[in-house]
Amino acid sequence: MKITALSLVLILLAGTLVAPIGFSEAQSSDLIAPNPPTNLTATPVSNNQINLSWAAPVNSTLDQVNGYKIEISSHCSGSFGVLVENTTTTSTTYSNTGLVKGICYAYKVSAINPVYIGNPSNTAYATTWTAPNSPTSLTANAISSSQINLSWITPTNTGGTPVIGYMIQKRDSCTGSFSTLVANTSNTSTTYSNTGLVNGTCYQYRVFAHNAVGTSMASNNATGTTLQNPTPSPSSTSAPGGLSVVAKSNTALKLTWSAPSTSGVSIIGYQIQRNGTTIVNNTSNTQTSFTNSGLLPAHQQTYRVAAWNSAGLGPYSGNATGMTTNLIGIIPTDTNNLGQQVSSFVQYYKVIFKQQREDTIKALKACNEKISNATPENRAKVKADCKIVLKTIKEKYKDIRKQFKDDFKVFRDTAKSLIKVAKEDKTIDKDDAKGLKKVLKKFEKESKKITKEFKTEIKEIKKEIKHEEKQHKKELKELEKEKKNKHDDDDNDDDD
Repeated sequence: MKITALSLVLILLAGTLVAPIGFSEAQSSDLIAPNPPTNLTATPVSNNQINLSWAAPVNSTLDQVNGYKIEISSHCSGSFGVLVENTTTTSTTYSNTGLVKGICYAYKVSAINPVYIGNPSNTAYATTWTAPNSPTSLTANAISSSQINLSWITPTNTGGTPVIGYMIQKRDSCTGSFSTLVANTSNTSTTYSNTGLVNGTCYQYRVFAHNAVGTSMASNNATGTTLQNPTPSPSSTSAPGGLSVVAKSNTALKLTWSAPSTSGVSIIGYQIQRNGTTIVNNTSNTQTSFTNSGLLPAHQQTYRVAAWNSAGLGPYSGNATGMTTNLIGIIPTDTNNLGQQVSSFVQYYKVIFKQQREDTIKALKACNEKISNATPENRAKVKADCKIVLKTIKEKYKDIRKQFKDDFKVFRDTAKSLIKVAKEDKTIDKDDAKGLKKVLKKFEKESKKITKEFKTEIKEIKKEIKHEEKQHKKELKELEKEKKNKHDDDDNDDDD
């Protein structure tokens, strides 16, 4: 179609980002380039569909907008390609189907009138749904001779659509194949009580997450062995009553109970067990409350309490369960408070290392004492057992730190996308964006520093324990030498 001098002037005035379409001289005198559409949003609605919505340009009637050009970029990176050249309709919605699950897509839209293709809208991002990641930190705590309680953490990445239930599988006697215990819990609870089990038997569990798209891979395996309650002493106290466990913080739980009947013999303390393991053998007081601190956030614990008197330890109370509170939400939804959320990550990371340090030091000292007191023929076995204990602690916290770093990676990547969108939409300036990116780097720097400090500290503790062990061996040798000399002197006296 012929382009007039007037139309050429209009094209030059409009700039390089406004493209002319074939038009007549009459049309050119009436129309101007349409403004960009606004408020473009992209919403995933399944594993293969994303719905787009936008607002028409403010002058769409005057500009005779009669269609829209839609562009797309796969994986939210690289150049844009044309998805729809011209919708040939004034509708401000579009459904993009036939997509690949779990892929990020970027979109932008331009308005079209009989003469021009306008400048593009803001860029909108969306990721199609996929199956969730695996649940993490599964634990199996035996709380009686017939019951094991399970607890786990919801997948950080739910695949874009909420988790709607969990499948739980069990392996009897910790051997053979897994069988399905619950096909779908049909709820979002992250705890489960497996009852009706056999006394003193090992059971192994794993958990899968369901969402609208499908089922995740399995969680870690967790093992628990059912317990046997101790037989109460003939004249010991009765069991404490009314045991209650409430969250005091994200790292502490508070226990309260009522004192048992004394049968005329005064109570001298209480024994406290957590998940079947004694954490306080004797409180050595009559207080009926106890705070268990140094725990990990969002972790469930089960307790029971028994009273001591001069006759011995009485029967245990009933079990009571509590869960520490969550520390933070993992996925940011906007650029507000990113600095505070990263600070919370640093705090959580310090809590993990503090707990690992306490567990490691306790195990190292206990091992040193056992090795020192072991007979020569039994010392090798004690050392081997200690290595297994220390390796178990190391692997446990290695898994926790790995999951934590994976969580932060999701947090960081999401935050970077939000910052990018905010810059393009001009809701934050360049300086603010640089500041937010600097905040995201803070965690990586802090985590490396904490990890280095922890490793150095553990090395120093091991050195101290080895030094104590050498001193202990030296003292034993000197004692043996003194005994031998005394024995020789006694023999000489007999000869005289």
